[in-house]
Amino acid sequence: MAVPGPAADPVTGGPGRPEEAPGSAAGGRRQPPLSALSAFSHVPARREGPPELSYFHRPAKTGDVSTYDAIFKRPEGYNKNLHRCDRQHAKSHGLNINEEEMARPVAVLSSSEHGRRINKPIEQPIRDHTRINHVQAEFYRKNGITCLLEKPSPSLDPC
Repeated sequence: MAVPGPAADPVTGGPGRPEEAPGSAAGGRRQPPLSALSAFSHVPARREGPPELSYFHRPAKTGDVSTYDAIFKRPEGYNKNLHRCDRQHAKSHGLNINEEEMARPVAVLSSSEHGRRINKPIEQPIRDHTRINHVQAEFYRKNGITCLLEKPSPSLDPC
C-alpha cells in the first residue's frame, strides 16, 4: 500500500503541494497578484521612463577630464579675451547661457524666471490705422496748425 504524503500548505505552497494545474509556471511558485505586492517590491525589467537628466534638466555629461590632462595637456596658443590663460570660461567667454536657459523646461537662473519664453511680443503690432496717422500729420503740417505741436505755456499748465 502506498503511504499518503504530507498535506500541501495552502499559504506557502510547501513541499507536499499537489500536482500543478496545466498552464501554470513550470516548476515555480505561483506569483501573488500585483495588488498583493508592495509598491516598492516591483522592479521592472528595463527602464520605461524618460532618459536620466541632471538637476538642471540637461543630459548628464560623462567623461570627466583627468587632473593630468587638465594640467599638462593645455591647448596651444593664447586667448587675449580670457582673464588668464588657465581659466576656462572667464567672464562668460565661450558660454551660451541664454540658449541653455531657453532649452531647459525649468529655469535655473532666477533672472530667467520672469519673462521667460516670450520670443514674440504678447500683442502683435497691428498696422491697420497707420494711414490715419499719416493723414493727420500731413493735414496739420500743410495747413499751418501748430497749436498741437507747440508746448503749452507754463501759466496754463495745471501741474
